[in-house]
Amino acid sequence: MLMNKIERIVSKARLADGLVKDLRLDVSLDTQQKTWQITLANFEEHTKCFEETDLYEAMRALRQYLEAKGCQLLCAGARPDVFPSGMSRSMGGGRKAYLIRLGKQATERVDIFDYAEPGLVGTVQQQREHVEAWMVSLRAYSDRAKAKK
Repeated sequence: MLMNKIERIVSKARLADGLVKDLRLDVSLDTQQKTWQITLANFEEHTKCFEETDLYEAMRALRQYLEAKGCQLLCAGARPDVFPSGMSRSMGGGRKAYLIRLGKQATERVDIFDYAEPGLVGTVQQQREHVEAWMVSLRAYSDRAKAKK
Protein backbone atom coordinates (compact mmCIF):
# COMPACT_ATOMS: atom_id res chain seq x y z
CA MET A 1 0.00 0.00 0.00
CA LEU A 2 1.49 3.32 -1.10
CA MET A 3 0.06 6.14 0.98
CA ASN A 4 0.82 9.65 -0.16
CA LYS A 5 0.45 12.08 2.73
CA ILE A 6 -1.73 14.94 1.70
CA GLU A 7 -1.95 17.10 4.80
CA ARG A 8 -2.38 17.36 8.54
CA ILE A 9 -5.58 19.03 9.67
CA VAL A 10 -6.53 20.27 13.11
CA SER A 11 -10.27 19.97 13.53
CA LYS A 12 -12.41 20.69 16.55
CA ALA A 13 -14.71 18.20 18.24
CA ARG A 14 -17.24 18.52 21.01
CA LEU A 15 -16.57 15.79 23.56
CA ALA A 16 -19.14 13.86 25.56
CA ASP A 17 -18.63 16.21 28.53
CA GLY A 18 -19.36 19.24 26.32
CA LEU A 19 -15.78 20.48 26.15
CA VAL A 20 -14.34 21.34 22.74
CA LYS A 21 -10.99 19.80 21.85
CA ASP A 22 -8.64 20.01 18.87
CA LEU A 23 -8.24 16.73 17.00
CA ARG A 24 -5.27 15.97 14.76
CA LEU A 25 -6.37 14.40 11.48
CA ASP A 26 -3.85 13.14 8.93
CA VAL A 27 -5.32 12.86 5.45
CA SER A 28 -3.72 10.62 2.84
CA LEU A 29 -4.46 8.91 -0.46
CA ASP A 30 -3.53 5.38 -1.48
CA THR A 31 -2.79 5.99 -5.15
CA GLN A 32 -2.70 2.28 -6.01
CA GLN A 33 -5.98 1.31 -4.32
CA LYS A 34 -7.54 4.74 -4.93
CA THR A 35 -8.74 4.99 -1.34
CA TRP A 36 -8.61 7.92 1.06
CA GLN A 37 -7.60 7.64 4.67
CA ILE A 38 -8.21 9.89 7.66
CA THR A 39 -6.07 9.02 10.66
CA LEU A 40 -7.24 10.30 14.02
CA ALA A 41 -4.08 10.67 16.10
CA ASN A 42 -3.78 10.64 19.87
CA PHE A 43 -7.49 10.44 20.67
CA GLU A 44 -8.04 8.78 24.05
CA GLU A 45 -4.44 7.54 23.85
CA HIS A 46 -5.13 5.73 20.56
CA THR A 47 -4.63 6.27 16.85
CA LYS A 48 -7.48 5.14 14.59
CA CYS A 49 -7.62 5.01 10.79
CA PHE A 50 -10.69 5.37 8.58
CA GLU A 51 -10.16 4.27 4.98
CA GLU A 52 -12.89 4.67 2.36
CA THR A 53 -13.44 5.40 -1.33
CA ASP A 54 -13.43 9.16 -0.73
CA LEU A 55 -12.85 11.70 2.01
CA TYR A 56 -16.54 12.29 2.62
CA GLU A 57 -17.07 8.57 3.35
CA ALA A 58 -13.90 8.42 5.49
CA MET A 59 -15.19 11.43 7.44
CA ARG A 60 -18.56 9.73 7.84
CA ALA A 61 -16.80 6.66 9.31
CA LEU A 62 -14.81 8.93 11.64
CA ARG A 63 -18.01 10.68 12.70
CA GLN A 64 -19.74 7.37 13.45
CA TYR A 65 -16.76 6.36 15.60
CA LEU A 66 -16.89 9.67 17.49
CA GLU A 67 -20.69 9.56 17.84
CA ALA A 68 -20.42 6.12 19.49
CA LYS A 69 -18.23 7.82 22.12
CA GLY A 70 -20.66 10.72 22.58
CA CYS A 71 -18.46 13.13 20.59
CA GLN A 72 -19.21 15.27 17.56
CA LEU A 73 -16.87 16.54 14.84
CA LEU A 74 -17.30 20.30 14.38
CA CYS A 75 -16.73 20.72 10.66
CA ALA A 76 -18.77 21.48 7.56
CA GLY A 77 -18.81 17.82 6.52
CA ALA A 78 -20.79 17.07 9.69
CA ARG A 79 -23.59 19.48 8.84
CA PRO A 80 -26.84 17.81 7.76
CA ASP A 81 -27.12 20.31 4.89
CA VAL A 82 -23.73 19.48 3.32
CA PHE A 83 -23.26 16.83 0.63
CA PRO A 84 -20.63 16.36 -2.12
CA SER A 85 -21.53 15.95 -5.77
CA GLY A 86 -20.55 12.83 -7.68
CA MET A 87 -17.99 14.85 -9.63
CA SER A 88 -16.43 16.22 -6.43
CA ARG A 89 -16.20 12.70 -5.04
CA SER A 90 -14.63 11.17 -8.13
CA MET A 91 -12.26 14.02 -9.00
CA GLY A 92 -11.41 15.55 -5.62
CA GLY A 93 -12.14 12.81 -3.13
CA GLY A 94 -15.25 14.63 -1.90
CA ARG A 95 -13.20 17.35 -0.20
CA LYS A 96 -15.54 20.06 -1.51
CA ALA A 97 -19.25 19.67 -0.90
CA TYR A 98 -22.41 21.66 -1.49
CA LEU A 99 -24.65 23.40 0.99
CA ILE A 100 -28.06 21.96 0.13
CA ARG A 101 -31.44 23.63 0.64
CA LEU A 102 -34.75 21.83 0.23
CA GLY A 103 -36.31 22.48 -3.17
CA LYS A 104 -33.23 24.25 -4.57
CA GLN A 105 -30.29 23.24 -6.70
CA ALA A 106 -27.03 23.42 -4.76
CA THR A 107 -24.65 26.19 -5.79
CA GLU A 108 -22.51 27.10 -2.73
CA ARG A 109 -19.53 24.85 -1.99
CA VAL A 110 -17.56 24.39 1.24
CA ASP A 111 -14.49 22.46 2.31
CA ILE A 112 -15.70 19.54 4.44
CA PHE A 113 -12.93 20.22 6.98
CA ASP A 114 -13.94 23.89 7.52
CA TYR A 115 -15.07 24.65 11.07
CA ALA A 116 -18.82 24.54 11.78
CA GLU A 117 -20.51 25.86 14.91
CA PRO A 118 -21.91 23.14 17.21
CA GLY A 119 -25.49 24.21 16.49
CA LEU A 120 -25.01 23.57 12.77
CA VAL A 121 -23.69 20.00 12.94
CA GLY A 122 -25.75 16.85 13.23
CA THR A 123 -25.43 13.11 13.39
CA VAL A 124 -24.62 10.87 10.45
CA GLN A 125 -28.27 9.74 10.47
CA GLN A 126 -29.60 13.32 10.48
CA GLN A 127 -27.36 14.11 7.52
CA ARG A 128 -28.55 11.00 5.65
CA GLU A 129 -32.20 11.95 6.25
CA HIS A 130 -31.64 15.57 5.17
CA VAL A 131 -29.91 14.51 1.94
CA GLU A 132 -32.78 12.10 1.15
CA ALA A 133 -35.36 14.84 1.84
CA TRP A 134 -33.40 17.24 -0.39
CA MET A 135 -33.34 14.74 -3.26
CA VAL A 136 -37.10 14.17 -2.91
CA SER A 137 -37.70 17.94 -2.83
CA LEU A 138 -35.73 18.40 -6.06
CA ARG A 139 -37.80 15.72 -7.81
CA ALA A 140 -41.02 17.33 -6.56
CA TYR A 141 -39.83 20.76 -7.74
CA SER A 142 -38.92 19.30 -11.14
CA ASP A 143 -42.29 17.56 -11.43
CA ARG A 144 -44.15 20.81 -10.61
CA ALA A 145 -42.10 22.70 -13.21
CA LYS A 146 -42.92 20.07 -15.86
CA ALA A 147 -46.63 20.20 -14.97
CA LYS A 148 -46.70 23.98 -15.55
CA LYS A 149 -45.49 23.59 -19.15
